[in-house]
Amino acid sequence: MKPDTASQCLLHTPYFDVVKERGYFIVKEPQAINGVVAVPVLPDGRLMLAVLQRRAIGAQSIEFPRGAIDSGETATDAAARELLEETGWPALKVTELGLLHSNTSLIASAVSVCRVDIDGEAVESTDGEVDKVLFVSLAQLKAMIAAGKITDGHTLSAAMMLIAHAEVASS
Repeated sequence: MKPDTASQCLLHTPYFDVVKERGYFIVKEPQAINGVVAVPVLPDGRLMLAVLQRRAIGAQSIEFPRGAIDSGETATDAAARELLEETGWPALKVTELGLLHSNTSLIASAVSVCRVDIDGEAVESTDGEVDKVLFVSLAQLKAMIAAGKITDGHTLSAAMMLIAHAEVASS
């Protein structure tokens, strides 16, 4: 029996499709890079984390700010916009660190990870999604991860990208 090479759409929504390709179920989104994680960094090296309620897990989550990339928007523009919307903090400089794939066996699209340099304080009201922000050193971030306080996959991946870029830059 020949394997099925046709793609069959099982579910179509305004945000994503679920397709079956060669026997595998795949979530496909309109853009190959559909989201962005903003890693906010203060001049002293401390990082900003957002604390927010996540309905999917029924609990609060500690994460780097993140969101969708709007049509026609660059990842760096989206990182600055998401940070401002969620925390009220403006971006001074945005640098792309790389791409992450949330689940390579299920989700076709990638998420861009961007370092966002910040300074000062919040300048705008927020969209209300974030309950509060935390400022932590890299050592504190690592301790939170080791203690299981940060479980969000995007945040864990973005933290590792930030650490890797810093290590490469210092060597």
